[in-house]
Amino acid sequence: MSFEQAITENQELRKTVGVLAELEENFFETEPYKAFRRRLYAVMEARDKRLKIGLLEQKGGALIGPSGAGKSRMVEKAIADFHSVAEATGGREFGHHIVSVIIPGRATPKETAAEILRTLGYPVKNARDEDYFFNRIKDLLKHQRIAGLHLDEVQDAGRHTTDAAKEHFTKRFRNLTQDKEWPVCLFLSATLEARELINHDTTLARRLKPIEIRPISLQTDGEKLRESVGSLLQQSGVVDQTGLIENEEFMQILMHAAAYRFGLAIEITIEAIGEAIFDGDRTLDLDHFAGAYFTRTNNDDDLNPFMTPHWRGIDTTKVMDRVNSEKAEAQKKGRRKK
Repeated sequence: MSFEQAITENQELRKTVGVLAELEENFFETEPYKAFRRRLYAVMEARDKRLKIGLLEQKGGALIGPSGAGKSRMVEKAIADFHSVAEATGGREFGHHIVSVIIPGRATPKETAAEILRTLGYPVKNARDEDYFFNRIKDLLKHQRIAGLHLDEVQDAGRHTTDAAKEHFTKRFRNLTQDKEWPVCLFLSATLEARELINHDTTLARRLKPIEIRPISLQTDGEKLRESVGSLLQQSGVVDQTGLIENEEFMQILMHAAAYRFGLAIEITIEAIGEAIFDGDRTLDLDHFAGAYFTRTNNDDDLNPFMTPHWRGIDTTKVMDRVNSEKAEAQKKGRRKK
């Protein structure tokens, strides 16, 4: 390849990845998202009213679902929307901002508190004890007029520990919702493993009223997914000439390939659109989805749901899966349109 050809190829690559990045900015409002947004708005507005009449105990919300379901994006969007609404309506007497913190894996209460302090802009010195950290959190929440605290990826918190340790963890954060000087609303997002942690504290579970993201199905989510895929195609300029998205079996295959997770179905679709554009094609077909799935998983073609009539029997949560377990490499590369 000549230098000029390399430059031309790189320019095409930059243009394509730019299109895909723009597609990834899309957000599609699913029913779990709407339910969580309603919950977030309700408890945040209730906090302001409750504090005005002297009621300190605050509530919160939790969004629980498998990896790839889009939990973090849903919470991020709901928080951003609430901030916009609150600011457009004059703010709230007792604050309206919600701060989000990603919890380190298997974090102790002290390690979690340290991460919250860093997010709030406080210099952390590990020599300090846990009580000191939580007292500083309370001071900073009040000083910065933070009304809500969102803890993301809490599934590992307290995992593989004793019941006493779990209780200690949940109590620390439950206490933030009933602080005498500045109680905040607490929001959690996590994978399904967090159910054990939440269920361990019945008081916390009652205050959070968790919402679980259930597996998608053609009956409950088919129309929304079809509408979303159509929107992505229209935005990208890629055409579905073969009528894939109107084909019920294809929609079922797409859902299965995504392990029945809406967020993953959207990701696979965007990657399939990328396959079409990289191939210099503006029409989308099944081969592009097969190529996208192969790139994502590196599975054998016989274990690619877009390439076999036996797709229902494939475990789509696995990557680098082989028909012959002794083989280290895929038998074939996912078939792609030429």
